[in-house]
Amino acid sequence: MRTKTNSKLYSYWNEVRGTRTAPRRFDIEPAQIADILSETFILEFQPPNGYRYRLAGTQICENFGRELRGTNFTDGWQDYDRFSLQRHLTSIRKLGAIARILMEGTTRMGVKSNFEILILPLRHNGEDINRFLGAIVPIEDDDQTRLWPIVEYRIVETELTYPADGFEDISPAPVEEAQPEPQPPILAHFRNARIVKQDRRQFRVYDGGLSDQQKET
Repeated sequence: MRTKTNSKLYSYWNEVRGTRTAPRRFDIEPAQIADILSETFILEFQPPNGYRYRLAGTQICENFGRELRGTNFTDGWQDYDRFSLQRHLTSIRKLGAIARILMEGTTRMGVKSNFEILILPLRHNGEDINRFLGAIVPIEDDDQTRLWPIVEYRIVETELTYPADGFEDISPAPVEEAQPEPQPPILAHFRNARIVKQDRRQFRVYDGGLSDQQKET
């Protein structure tokens, strides 16, 4: 994590979830993260491919220069980035992945700033993952990022972890160790993989093994 807000949010979410792939929406107590609420959000999955802001912190809305509640998370992105976001959100929803996205935002005056986006899975009713807890945080510790809204934004890099084991420890588990929620065999190779995307290239990284580099088309 590149920001204190996302480090704190991930640590709290990870503590609440315990051994589960994802905690329930109502397990999250806003009072426990009160000091970072202005930079956090909650999304709701709306079939077939919508991800609506149910809540958006005041600082996030200020950074974008508009109220985001009720809008679609993928709106406003270029087509390529929108497709990537929908694909990553599907991975979070179906596989319990964690997403960390590096975003570059640009103002009307052409000033650029980097933001770290963290997206974590939540369950609402039933066992399906259909809510998402996240944060959008400027990486630069600069008051300038608080003074103007960004009007254009693009993905610079994306990192996914399968399943939701976190960014600190993604080392392979011993063969004899039983997994609490094993994935189907066809998805087994995702168990200890990280997907890293940079400059339109996507890399699947396996710790302690060979790397499989794949260029998106």
